[in-house]
Amino acid sequence: MSTEENKALMRRWYGMEDFKGIQKDEIEKTLRKVAAEIFAPEWIAHSSQGDMPYEAFIQYNIAFMSSFPDFNCTIESQVAEGDKVVTLLTMRGTHLGPLRGMPPTGKKIEVGGVSIGRFADGKAVEGWLFSDSLGMMQQLGVIPKQ
Repeated sequence: MSTEENKALMRRWYGMEDFKGIQKDEIEKTLRKVAAEIFAPEWIAHSSQGDMPYEAFIQYNIAFMSSFPDFNCTIESQVAEGDKVVTLLTMRGTHLGPLRGMPPTGKKIEVGGVSIGRFADGKAVEGWLFSDSLGMMQQLGVIPKQ
């Protein structure tokens, strides 16, 4: 696939169009369908949460989207070269469900992030995901702002 096709796959994932207006009970089904079209079964995500193979990545995203049912991303910038796509994001949402044992706060978040995806045979096979987790926890009031 071309770099433009790879960029389009990442825009589809982060653009969240497939998730707009879905009900909470549809999150897992929709996420699994979309992920199967974008990510290879051997997908591995490297992040501050540790390495997540495909199924762990799916479970993480289901839990996160259930915690922030209005979650959305703005793609600020995107570049591609060879088999990699770098996407600069701003993520937003309202914390309305439990997250990693933390009860809902009802607070809104706005967090920056960067995703680097590596592609092979038309699918994302590896990714490096970085986001401002500290900033998110501060916005939720879990960690005091310095």
